Amino acid sequence: MKEVKEQLLHSCNYLEELEMEQLKKVMEFAEKAHLGQTRATGEPYIVHPLEVCLILSEYKADLTTLVCSLLHDVVEDTTIDLKEIENLFGDDVSFIVDGLTKFEKGSFEKEEYSAINMEKLLSYAIQDIRIAAIKLADRLHNMRTLAIKRTEKKIPYSNETLLFFSPLAERIGLFTLQRELEELAFSYLHPQRYKQFKEKINNYTKVFEESYKEFITKLKKEDTTNIIIKSRWINIPLFQGYNLLSEGFYLSDIFTVHITINSPFNCYTALGLVHSNFETMPDQFVDQIAIEKHPFIKQLKTKVRVAGVPLTIVLQDQQTQYFYQNGIFAILKSIDSTTLSSSLLGSSIPFAKSIANNSIAFCELVSLELFHKEMEIYTPKMDIIRLPVNSNIIDFAYALNPNMASKMAFAKVNGKVSSLQTILKDKDIVEIHIKNKITANAKWLHFVKTSKAVKEITDIVNDETNHA
Repeated sequence: MKEVKEQLLHSCNYLEELEMEQLKKVMEFAEKAHLGQTRATGEPYIVHPLEVCLILSEYKADLTTLVCSLLHDVVEDTTIDLKEIENLFGDDVSFIVDGLTKFEKGSFEKEEYSAINMEKLLSYAIQDIRIAAIKLADRLHNMRTLAIKRTEKKIPYSNETLLFFSPLAERIGLFTLQRELEELAFSYLHPQRYKQFKEKINNYTKVFEESYKEFITKLKKEDTTNIIIKSRWINIPLFQGYNLLSEGFYLSDIFTVHITINSPFNCYTALGLVHSNFETMPDQFVDQIAIEKHPFIKQLKTKVRVAGVPLTIVLQDQQTQYFYQNGIFAILKSIDSTTLSSSLLGSSIPFAKSIANNSIAFCELVSLELFHKEMEIYTPKMDIIRLPVNSNIIDFAYALNPNMASKMAFAKVNGKVSSLQTILKDKDIVEIHIKNKITANAKWLHFVKTSKAVKEITDIVNDETNHA
């Protein structure tokens, strides 16, 4: 325990002196609160919140987040209640700790109990994104110590980690944490496949590194104006990589070269250097500076061949690189946590809450919209609408403009008139044509997938029923 404390204090050396003193006091408070409690590992219970806090400190988390991570199990597992937390540490800390505190088990079935706690977590996280970050760090430490659990506990816990927590980590920019979550979960769910795939990745890494070194050496030689700040390569999370190969992608698609450029404008200059010095691969350029895909990621993507090996190249500015490194904590100082939560989690959670009959239905809706693969659909003006894969024209229309969607007469996909039930594909261009009256009806509810479309159509149907 002493070693973990020392590690934590060393890792928090970015805090100001007064903040460090406050953190030490909270460490003492949490240790006293959990006194006499032990984990399944046999360690004093306080080791767990200390480790969770340590994980978050590696992302340069703010003091409030660190404090709440130390207190995240206090209300749930000790005699201290929320009122005492509020009196001692204030409203913000109390709210976050409440969001992290599970309901009492009572007579709930396992699936329902898991769903109501997930609904509570996300309902609070949409108001303060730090709740999600602490829960993810909590999950990571639990995954690190999962080996002592029985197999019947490991499997569902690892499965939930891949289906829910890994995509949540990606959404809020905790990419390093996400990679470790996936690697641990994959190793428990499919130990043999994990071992074989890990070996395949390790073998390919040697080939990739040779091409990477050749690429960077040549590019830096051409960079006469010194716009390149740093470069590195990463591979996507292991389980995602395994699934990509299963879908017919190549090992080269799992690796990405990240180059940090001194300004967004100079990313285009660097792109010119890349394209003029290496063989470009067709239809691989993506501009996420001019066309925003993520509120805090500004980058260009392209693909070239170096010594016959395909390399995916990402050119990003310093702010984007900092987001990749520290996730939400890279921008919490410049934006309030509620605005940040809305930017990253969108409107899916409130819409799902408004139409779901129970927590299980809520989780299914939110999982579809927040944590499944997305596709990009374009308007004729080339504005981007992001939707879950397998969404249709009606989903698109409601995401674009609910008033217009409710008067939709027909639509064109890539210039061809199409049924409103048509399932859209990535990069489709959709043109909506409307009447001067409401056309939305109850039948549309059988086809839509997104919570926003369901909510808007249901409101229209109910309104018509009430006025009938």
